[in-house]
Amino acid sequence: MKGMKGVTLIVIVISCCICVFSKLELINNGYEGLYIVIGPEVKENYSLVSKIQAIITNASRLLFKSTKQRAYIRNVTIIIPKTWSRKLAGSVISKPSSLDSEYILIDNPSSQYGRDPYVEGVVECGKPGKFMHLTPELLLMEDAEKTYGPWAHMFVHEWGHLRWGLFDEYKVFLKRASSILNPYFYLDTVTTQYEPVVCTKNIKGQALVNCDTTKPCDLSKVNYLLPSECKYCPVGDQTAPVSLMGHSYITSVENFCDNDTVDDFRHLTTIPSAQNVNCDHKSTWEVIREHTDFQGRNYAAAKSIDTTPIFNIAYSGSKVRAFVLDVSGSMADIISSSGMPRIAEMKRTAQYIIDVLIQDSSFLGIVSFSSSAQILASLTDIKNDTNRQNLKNTIMSLTTGGGTGIGLGLLKAKDLFVASGKGTRESEIILITDGEENVAPYIANVTDVLIKAGIVVHTISITQDAQQNLKDLAQATGGTSLTFLEKQSVSFIDVFSQVIISGDAIPDTNSPETIISYSKSAKANENYTEQFVIDYGLGKHTMLTVTSSSSSSPVIVTVVCPDRNKTHSTITSTGTLNIACGNNGTSTMPGSYSYSLSSAGATNYNVYVTSSPRGLNADVIRARCWLSDTDIDFTSPSTIRLYVDVEKGRSPVLNAIVTGMLIRGNGSSVNLTLHDTGKGADLMENDGLYTTYLYKNYFTDNGRYNMKIRVSSDGGTVTYSTASGQRAPIVPGADEHRSYMEPIQPFMRSIIPNEFVVKNYISSAKDTSPPDAITDLRITNATTKAVLLKFTAPGEDFDLGQAQYYEVRASTSINTLIVDFDSGTLINTSNIVPNASGETEQIIFEGSKPGSSNAEEIWYLGIRAVDRNNNKARVSNIVTLGRAASFSITDTFNVLVYPGQEQEVNTLGTTIIIVVVVVVAVLLGIVIGGLFLYRKINRPGQEDMIDNETAMKPTSHFNCSMTELVTQEDTYVTSDPVNHNVSGVSNEEYSNTRMF
Repeated sequence: MKGMKGVTLIVIVISCCICVFSKLELINNGYEGLYIVIGPEVKENYSLVSKIQAIITNASRLLFKSTKQRAYIRNVTIIIPKTWSRKLAGSVISKPSSLDSEYILIDNPSSQYGRDPYVEGVVECGKPGKFMHLTPELLLMEDAEKTYGPWAHMFVHEWGHLRWGLFDEYKVFLKRASSILNPYFYLDTVTTQYEPVVCTKNIKGQALVNCDTTKPCDLSKVNYLLPSECKYCPVGDQTAPVSLMGHSYITSVENFCDNDTVDDFRHLTTIPSAQNVNCDHKSTWEVIREHTDFQGRNYAAAKSIDTTPIFNIAYSGSKVRAFVLDVSGSMADIISSSGMPRIAEMKRTAQYIIDVLIQDSSFLGIVSFSSSAQILASLTDIKNDTNRQNLKNTIMSLTTGGGTGIGLGLLKAKDLFVASGKGTRESEIILITDGEENVAPYIANVTDVLIKAGIVVHTISITQDAQQNLKDLAQATGGTSLTFLEKQSVSFIDVFSQVIISGDAIPDTNSPETIISYSKSAKANENYTEQFVIDYGLGKHTMLTVTSSSSSSPVIVTVVCPDRNKTHSTITSTGTLNIACGNNGTSTMPGSYSYSLSSAGATNYNVYVTSSPRGLNADVIRARCWLSDTDIDFTSPSTIRLYVDVEKGRSPVLNAIVTGMLIRGNGSSVNLTLHDTGKGADLMENDGLYTTYLYKNYFTDNGRYNMKIRVSSDGGTVTYSTASGQRAPIVPGADEHRSYMEPIQPFMRSIIPNEFVVKNYISSAKDTSPPDAITDLRITNATTKAVLLKFTAPGEDFDLGQAQYYEVRASTSINTLIVDFDSGTLINTSNIVPNASGETEQIIFEGSKPGSSNAEEIWYLGIRAVDRNNNKARVSNIVTLGRAASFSITDTFNVLVYPGQEQEVNTLGTTIIIVVVVVVAVLLGIVIGGLFLYRKINRPGQEDMIDNETAMKPTSHFNCSMTELVTQEDTYVTSDPVNHNVSGVSNEEYSNTRMF
């Protein structure tokens, strides 16, 4: 391949004592701790390893140049599946669990992107993504550069998403799906023509049909909706140096745009790109400069530095874990929700974990600590039920007494790993404790030792009283931190299970899923019945587990299978049923199940159903969740977002029902609903990432909080694929991946996020939360007399409640609205009462007299919501409109809203004659004033259709006729230039070709 010749590949293998876990970080200009993980289902092919090394080597060189000699990739660890033969020398490490973001995954394609490179989890400007996805097919393509451009350019483009949270600059940002928009062009009022979405005007190109023909697209016909076949096609010799987040496939592009006075590098703030929309019009280099990589260390290294990375090879091995269990005196305290001592709850939970979730061929040891620490069970290779029973017997022998020596227990676990000969790198400690440490050495004394050994520590805190720096320990070592607050809603099994299940960055084909986790308080002899679903991706080792707070009254459990066969069992305290309906008992048939519980005595139940995949990972629906920050500080104005990513294989799942329950310290709860609608907290519609805010009024005190999330579907949901998302641009004219959708069957999942902690709680805190920014402002209709604005209403606090009023300003300079919105001309909208959050706003601006058909000035318009405490939202996306010459700024016009009152106001007198595509916007509709009306290709009644009956009849001051504002009801604009005319525009052959 081009650009790959002359690269000497050196595989450097280092021993376990040197190659230790580390988060990706920039140290003295070099990135360290980059992991590349080859997925477990990728077929063995060591050519992949060679290609990866070649790509990273060249990319490191380009990264150094593009960051002005400030960063390159110093070392890389490539983790090879344990199913591959060991042809290369390398260490064997426990299957990595410490990767939760900023790694590279080599795995099979998804329906959404096919083989195209992309980064998942880019949700905020400047915040890192989860992982970069590359496919084996792409890596082994001989002619990949014909489609994606130079490999190094493609990689640095994706690195911008992954590390720095940059967004694309080569297409229009669509917050919500639009099937009618050509995303590679926008309508510019200054030129009154379609212009390409670029970061710089220095790229030379043409608008052609599919780029593989000489047939041009006429960009001068502003009354015409560009067909999707029109592409922006760079032509001739290119010398433009920017931007790598735009047209990175151009060889000369080796830098990022900047807010520079030098024209070659100057960022265009008015282009409606994803970068401008999501990063407040900042250039990519501005965002990079503000990243923690470069804050306070903006120095350049010598040009002569060797940027060739050191490659470490590691083979993924079996899981190696140690339970480090607190047996201090306080573990004898009683748990209010179950009536059991903490030590007893820990015992039965650990038994459940060993029975149900610890997989065969993994290793487990047990350490206890109080005033001293002991190894109770050396690392055991779990191969059969006998191994499991021996470990459970060890757990059951635990007794309480003494102080709390957490550091002692951690060091003893390290000794256990070393003595086993398995090494320490990526070995996992699961630490469970309920108190504050009072025996040296302390956590602070041993953290560096654990980090250097590469040990991952997961922590489970029992109650609010547990050591407060447990979360810091988990974060420092790459582990997870969770809390059991002794409330029934989130049980000890919930918490412990999540540590085990979420510990796999790339799940094995037999990694179990939690289908349901329910809690119920039952009276004596009360029959409790619920249902659950086993979907087609699961069915192996399906287990139903019941725990009861009463050991004196047996619980009768009945499970009814889809074929109506029944399974009965009687348990005391804790019991697990192996469900094997159908398939000769080898696996569980898919379908709807029910279970019933009854007991002669009153009790509290907890019910869990888990199941493992019956086949490939690509068939498994998985949900994972995280928070934008795990510290909720009442002194900060920011609000935390909760994200739940739902995928089937690597394809997003749409239309799922995602709900959460936030459990407060006092036992009360808040119910949450997450959305994938592109509204409010959600960045983009239909990407499978469901989002909501966690508002500060949800919390009642300082301390740790719990949450349980349920994901389900009743069928008819689809896996989705589209051109949205942060993926590499392709060379115009190359074959594009055609995404597809497929139905999936009903499913259910239960997950919990890492613990999160409230700090500096104030019960009567001053309201500092502004409304959400409006990001979908658009002009959906216009004539020579009036214009209709539409957008989604934000809330009083972000997307909650109802804003107090809207502040609308206009200017002939877009920079005025971007840099100093308050200096724009204020439009009086005092008669408008904002709708509730999420509802559609429709505002009509009507002129007092007809205007001419030629606009002499270009006006830009923006809006922001204000709450009752005068907290102001960020300025909306900016829309562009033409202003008729016959109207002056003092003309009177009407501001009308439906529903609402009408009122004449003396303010910015504008009659709109040309409506232009949103300049920095979410584009959902295009309407050219007086020339054509965009009608969404849906049936009447859809949200984005203008409702003639309701929107126009109440407006008595609206003087233009219905046909002026809205053309005939059955007129639709399509992207077909041959079969459809638009408002009398002929379908003549395009002849107007223009170079950019």
